[in-house]
Amino acid sequence: MNTKTVIQLFIFFIIIVFLFFFIRNTFYLNRNQITEISESEPEIFEETNENLDEEKKNFIQNLNYSTIDSEGNQFSLNAETGEESPEDANILILNNVTGKIQLNNKAEIIIKSDYATYNSNSFDTEFYQNVIGLYEEKKFNSDNLDLLFKNNKAIIYNNIKYFDNKIISTADEIEFDFIKGDINIKMFDKKEKVKILKK
Repeated sequence: MNTKTVIQLFIFFIIIVFLFFFIRNTFYLNRNQITEISESEPEIFEETNENLDEEKKNFIQNLNYSTIDSEGNQFSLNAETGEESPEDANILILNNVTGKIQLNNKAEIIIKSDYATYNSNSFDTEFYQNVIGLYEEKKFNSDNLDLLFKNNKAIIYNNIKYFDNKIISTADEIEFDFIKGDINIKMFDKKEKVKILKK
């Protein structure tokens, strides 16, 4: 064999080896990597993005709602944070809440609580956990207070302590009529009486 033929065979062999590695690395390894990525990662990524978008849509900071009824009574509601209820888009679940009711020719009523649910259709608001209320010289603490605007009432219940001047009373429920200004203090069990203590 002459030298020229040996060189040609050597070059041909190098080209074959080069093509073999090139085809194997380019087509076979990349195909396996693409298959692995398409089987798992895109699905997880899409789900994560959807969850983040939902949280952003439903979470609100520094809420402020106010309304005036046909008789000029005003209601405002402030909350540190709030989020849409998963069951009903018209219900907001609020944290660190303050509500103010300004009735015509009457003193302002202030209500504070850790949490509340607010119905954006009816404006009804249910305050709960560490509820504090102030009206004129009256003050109360309770676990729950429901503002029912359709009935022009506030119903206070669960672990109530009611302070009026020098009197402290405990009861199961207090009902306050916005229009008349009447306060009805009662017990669920009619045999029990409202407890009244002097300071």
